[in-house]
Amino acid sequence: MTRIIRLLAAAAVFMGMGFTAQAADNDYISAAPPVYSWQGFYAGVQLGGGNFHVSNGNSDTAAVGGVHAGYLWQNGQFVFGPEFDVDAAGWTIGSTHMDAVAHAKFRAGIAIDRALFTGTIGYGHAWASNGSSKGDDGGLVAGAGIDFAATDRVIVGADYLYHHIDAFNPGTVDTDSHTVRARLSFKFN
Repeated sequence: MTRIIRLLAAAAVFMGMGFTAQAADNDYISAAPPVYSWQGFYAGVQLGGGNFHVSNGNSDTAAVGGVHAGYLWQNGQFVFGPEFDVDAAGWTIGSTHMDAVAHAKFRAGIAIDRALFTGTIGYGHAWASNGSSKGDDGGLVAGAGIDFAATDRVIVGADYLYHHIDAFNPGTVDTDSHTVRARLSFKFN
């Protein structure tokens, strides 16, 4: 009988050690830092510069700056969503001045915690003036960017965009622009 009591007591001690070890393991797992979520609405400003080139050989380099807004969804490390932006442009070729450029684009990329690497494709539209005449036209925009969540709400980043327009209205020249912009965004949720 004493032997059975000792055996039961030893079994109870070993079972208690197993539960204690399991509780310690659970505490260790729950102590891992949370991974940043890119999902949500954001808006901000951008400032940069670029080169505007027309097919007749003329080009100009100038500053661009404006505002942007978008929404991102996140599935694991994959992040995607629409973004809209508009920039005032300072390009002048001859007597033609590029007034503004707007983009409606789709961004997709990979998040590594607080860093986000994206590719972009969409439609860009440009407005130009030449004295009293005005023209506008649109075409392909593509690019790439990197963003970093400095805090849970503040995002800093940079992007490169290529914008191509065939036969810019009202003329018949093809146009290309290459821009690099620094970005500052605020995430709302």
